[in-house]
Amino acid sequence: MTRVSVLTPAGSAAIATVAVTGPRAWGLTRWLFRPAGGRTLPDAPEPHRFWVGRLADGDEVVLAVRAVTPEVCVELHGHGGRRVVRQTVEAFTARGCVEDGAARSDVWELLSRAPTLRTANILLDQAHGAFDRAVRAALVALDDDTDARPLLAELARFAPIGRHLVEPWKVVVAGPPNVGKSSLVNALAGYQRAVVSPTPGTTRDVVTTALAFDGWPVELADTAGLRDAAGLEAEGIERARARLATADLVLWVTDASTDDPEWPDDETSALVPPPTTRWVLVLNKSDCGLDRSPNQPPGAVPVSALTGDGIPGLASWIAYRLVPDSLPPGAAVPYTPELAETVTRAHAALAFGQSDEAARLLRSCVTAEPPAG
Repeated sequence: MTRVSVLTPAGSAAIATVAVTGPRAWGLTRWLFRPAGGRTLPDAPEPHRFWVGRLADGDEVVLAVRAVTPEVCVELHGHGGRRVVRQTVEAFTARGCVEDGAARSDVWELLSRAPTLRTANILLDQAHGAFDRAVRAALVALDDDTDARPLLAELARFAPIGRHLVEPWKVVVAGPPNVGKSSLVNALAGYQRAVVSPTPGTTRDVVTTALAFDGWPVELADTAGLRDAAGLEAEGIERARARLATADLVLWVTDASTDDPEWPDDETSALVPPPTTRWVLVLNKSDCGLDRSPNQPPGAVPVSALTGDGIPGLASWIAYRLVPDSLPPGAAVPYTPELAETVTRAHAALAFGQSDEAARLLRSCVTAEPPAG
């Protein structure tokens, strides 16, 4: 099936882009497009070639061959008026193409809100059809009764990333009072975001900071020290406990220079619902000496918020704990929390032998499903 998609958001923009993808994409384009200067298009598409001309005796456009494998994809860049865009789309749908939702307008709306260049690039790949192509390949495998499990496993593997392309990961800095949590937040942020004081209980509310670690957006939350307290401090501690329940990652900070560093007890650990939350144990004040007490758990990260020692390594470790799987260029990612949840459910359904349910869920992920067979 050959598909035509509008890649740019609806509106009267200066330029709009329409993509034509599939087995007839090049043949139909050669039929409809007339290069300037009386030239003709080659018999076969060549990747990354450009031509200027007119489409179907209409508006001037720039034709670009975006890809030739795994299927031909050409793009037409022209005036962005609604009527002109519709004329371009209808020139192809009148000849048997299916108008596709491969790059739905919501992808572009999300792209406009991407907080980092890295997440913007991922969303751009999905706007150009990476996710839809992967879903369709899985549907074809299910229809042909071939093994679709590797295809769905690959999609589900990147579902956690899809949940955080616009909304940041929530990283909570927690621990007992006066261990340098606010100083650590300031060191990671690179500026004075949280109030620092030697007096225990100074932090009484949750203070959040928007950061990015290795291009992944993060909301870093500084919380009150966890201990028995009363009054306003007790209210801050309750807010800290509530924040732990919604965290994607917890940085538990303790004082490396003491004889008996405090680690999360069973009650605190119970506040954090598995399996989505992970812990990073941080030994702060390493410049004052590291305690090697018997209860020190393996893998604790030594840092000094005062001198900055260990902070770059901690930032890299946070990024790895949030996104342990490397993301290849152009990878298919379920780019909203809803799509991520649907893909995860489809993967689970197929694992239990429910191929019909997996196919039903996958069909809901695309707006124009290719016909069976």
